[in-house]
Amino acid sequence: MVRTAQGCRLCERGAKLVLFVSGECNRRCFYCPLSEKKKGRDVIYANERPVSRDDEIIEEAERMRALGTGITGGEPLMFMERTTHLMRLLKKEFGESHHIHLYTTVAIGKREAEELHSAGLDEIRFHIIGSAGGYSKSVEFSKATGMSTGVELPAIPGDERRISDAVSLGIDFLNLNELEFSETNYAALAAEGFMPVELGCAVLGSEETARRHFLKEDIRAHYCPSRFKDAVQLRERLLRRARRNARPFDCISQEGTIIHGTIDGDAALVLPILEDLGVPEQMYCLRKGGIDIAAAILEDIAKELKEIDCDLCLVERYPLPDGIVVERIHL
Repeated sequence: MVRTAQGCRLCERGAKLVLFVSGECNRRCFYCPLSEKKKGRDVIYANERPVSRDDEIIEEAERMRALGTGITGGEPLMFMERTTHLMRLLKKEFGESHHIHLYTTVAIGKREAEELHSAGLDEIRFHIIGSAGGYSKSVEFSKATGMSTGVELPAIPGDERRISDAVSLGIDFLNLNELEFSETNYAALAAEGFMPVELGCAVLGSEETARRHFLKEDIRAHYCPSRFKDAVQLRERLLRRARRNARPFDCISQEGTIIHGTIDGDAALVLPILEDLGVPEQMYCLRKGGIDIAAAILEDIAKELKEIDCDLCLVERYPLPDGIVVERIHL
């Protein structure tokens, strides 16, 4: 019976590290949504963080208390040695219960299936290119190792045959993703006649395609709308990381971002004022170029600080080292 994959259940909780092993790929899917900074580039990201060393990947997993990892690209199996090394690394560090799933377009053979399973892969998701029949042996070999084996595809209006053929492969699960416009695929999707939904980036008709043809009692599929990825998966992942890494004075928003104040300027001039005002030491910290401080406290003492040459701001950012700033308000 086709059922919801374990990897999806962990993703819904924001408990999976997203490990992007390379942006290089030997396919040219017109709907590929990868950003310019990743597409076609041999770069590695752990969640939203560019990394170059094993310890940085482990650190990112620890910071969010990851219960598993999703390995993606590009095409991860173009870099088999790198990919299997990273799977072994994660299993060694976090144990066999750390669930690993991987996305690939490659119709793997028996040797590749056994190598991936031996390295620690728990779940494989085939993105079918061309005929589904070309993946029948890959599904057979993968299932024989004990790996959970499924297919994951975008719900493209007019491409129903590829999805229905996939169901006949005897897979353990079927994942359908809402097709989305991105900065890199917009022209190609538009050239194919697709239109975005009103007030969104999803492709008009994608959700209807999934629901009309495949979300039925006799075909059990998991559908992932674009709004769910943004509103739930990313938020839950950020919240896990923020709760583990927030400083005493950081405020965690409902979206998983961090809110705090910043004082940019000569810290030697600011510190005496903070001491005179009785600001507890745990409510601020020194950094290069200034001081981070509790947002509420900064608002209360802003008048006193304006006597010196410094810039005061309230900042909302992602809970990452040098995390992307979502909003900056000058006081």
